[in-house]
Amino acid sequence: MEIRRVEGLRYAPARARWATVRIETEGAVYVGRIYVPETKKRLSDVISDERMFLSLTDVKVNDAQTVESFVALNKQYVKTIRVLDEGQPEAPKRLN
Repeated sequence: MEIRRVEGLRYAPARARWATVRIETEGAVYVGRIYVPETKKRLSDVISDERMFLSLTDVKVNDAQTVESFVALNKQYVKTIRVLDEGQPEAPKRLN
C-alpha cells in the first residue's frame, strides 16, 4: 500500500466501499447502497460533487418488499440523507 506525505502528515489512500443510506424526497423514501470510490474520502464528497444524480443499487422504495437493482435520484429533490452503514473497504485480494 502506498503511503503519501502531505505537509508533514502521513496517510494511506482510501479504498473504495459501498455505504448504505436512507434518502428522503418529497414523495418517497429510498434505502439503498451508494458507491464511494477511491477518489472520494467521505460519503459527503460523493453527495456534494458536481453530478446531478445519486446512483443507488439494491434499493427499497417506501419499505416495499421488492428490491430495485438501480435507481438514479436527482439531487435537487433530496430532502434528507441518513447514513445507515458507512461501509468498510474490501480487503485487497491476493493474486496467485
